[in-house]
Amino acid sequence: MSDIAQITKIKESQDKGKAVSKPFRLYLGGFMAAGKTSVGRKLAELTGFPFVDTDDLVEAMAGMSVAEIFQKYGELYFRALEAEALEETFKLKNVIVGLGGGVLVNPENKAKIFANGTLIILDAAIETILKRASNEPGKRPLLKEESVAELMNRRREAYSKAHIRVRTDDLFVDEVAMSVMDMLADIFPEIRQPKKVETIPVKTANAEYPVLVGSDILASFEDIMSEIVPKKFSSAFLVSDPLTFSLFSRNFKNLKDVHLLPRGERGKSLSRLSLLYEDLARNNVDRKGLIVALGGGCVGDTAGFAASTWMRGIDIVHIPTTLIAQVDSAIGGKTAVNLPEGKNLVGTFHQPCAVIVDVNCLLSLPDEEFRQGMAEVIKYGLGEDREFLSWLSENRDSIAERDPETLLKMVKRCIELKASVVEEDERETTGARSRLNLGHTIAHGLEALQGYGGIKHGDAVAVGMVVATHLAVILELESKGTLAELLDLLEHFGLPTKPGADFDSILPYVMRDKKFVGSKPMFVLPREGYKCEMMEVDTDLLKKAYERAGGR
Repeated sequence: MSDIAQITKIKESQDKGKAVSKPFRLYLGGFMAAGKTSVGRKLAELTGFPFVDTDDLVEAMAGMSVAEIFQKYGELYFRALEAEALEETFKLKNVIVGLGGGVLVNPENKAKIFANGTLIILDAAIETILKRASNEPGKRPLLKEESVAELMNRRREAYSKAHIRVRTDDLFVDEVAMSVMDMLADIFPEIRQPKKVETIPVKTANAEYPVLVGSDILASFEDIMSEIVPKKFSSAFLVSDPLTFSLFSRNFKNLKDVHLLPRGERGKSLSRLSLLYEDLARNNVDRKGLIVALGGGCVGDTAGFAASTWMRGIDIVHIPTTLIAQVDSAIGGKTAVNLPEGKNLVGTFHQPCAVIVDVNCLLSLPDEEFRQGMAEVIKYGLGEDREFLSWLSENRDSIAERDPETLLKMVKRCIELKASVVEEDERETTGARSRLNLGHTIAHGLEALQGYGGIKHGDAVAVGMVVATHLAVILELESKGTLAELLDLLEHFGLPTKPGADFDSILPYVMRDKKFVGSKPMFVLPREGYKCEMMEVDTDLLKKAYERAGGR
């Protein structure tokens, strides 16, 4: 099939102008030093989608360089990590991926790439390869001048099929990138928006800090930091996870060091916290140090707890990259890690000195993670602002398609609602902040029962909101119409509405909820015409609501 025919086939398989609603994964393949990383970064700059290099992701996962992996463990071990890194890219919604030179040699890898994205091969002559590689000595363990021709010949078949080919020898990086953009003009999403930044101030009794929310603002991180954090810090220490770090870390300079946590709840444990403390000590992070938390809620929770306790408290800047973190966990100063006995049982209140929210991070977020965040978004509508709940219903399609302008409006409103509650009740002393736990009592019970791995947080919150709304209907605090609207919205975004566990099995975990006082079951309930409210609930009524929601 010719390149033109293959491009036409790609165009026919995607809806013009709707690329953000479907996964758009662009894979750059070819021999070592063909320009994949440089071109990928330029394409990311032009489109607004993040760029990740599989070699960088492997290094982040392994905690050592590719050369060190080859030296210590050999090529077979490296190829296994490479395949694992490739699998991570298939989970991302919209992303540009630079492939290591040997990825396509594995037929299974290549088949998956064709099934999940668009493959562009960058070609270059041997002389070009050697000239480029000479500028990065020691980086490519398989690249030796005497064997380049032989290796290229062995890989010729692996590089033979692609959707597009571009010869890069006599072209600058910008020219290659623009050539790709021209060939894919009809399917490249036009998401690049003028940079928009708005500041939402958060003022509490103990702190005052800005939340900057906008689109495409991480590229200006250094300038933003100099404006919003004028204080001179002795060092900035980044805490992230391997995938997020690989996607977004190029925007950060002058870091003292980086600590990468496992993804998800596995990073929120006392053992992982201890390793983070060891890294802080090893890098001599002192009381004037700054932690930068880059990632989702679990990264923010653990990094925040570390910041609140290291040297009796140092500053932290949150850069949330998931929807849950952007609309909820990064704002308000709550930090915590989990125990086997329950979620978030060990924690502190520690307000950040700034929060930077770039909604463009959401464009690459896997559908699964975006869905989790939508549960928290819907929570704000149900519990705090019914007009916002109606807006979510009216704009559900644009939200699902991840239209950047719609995302910006949605995230900004959630932050405003969260900030107003935090200002009213910073440390949950008046009860106002407990409203933000709508749906969370049952959710935390479900999560703890399944060891924080069997059910995702957003899914659990969705089920918890349904149970809470059923309970409110039973108590005649809420209408059946609101319950129907909630169920419809949750189902639209693929969120569950029925508990998957016996009531008696989750009850012991529910009774450990931090809102309970003297073992009295306190529950946050939605109320028609009012903001949600925490009140004491009879356990028998709670069980009745649980069963009405479809639980056993």
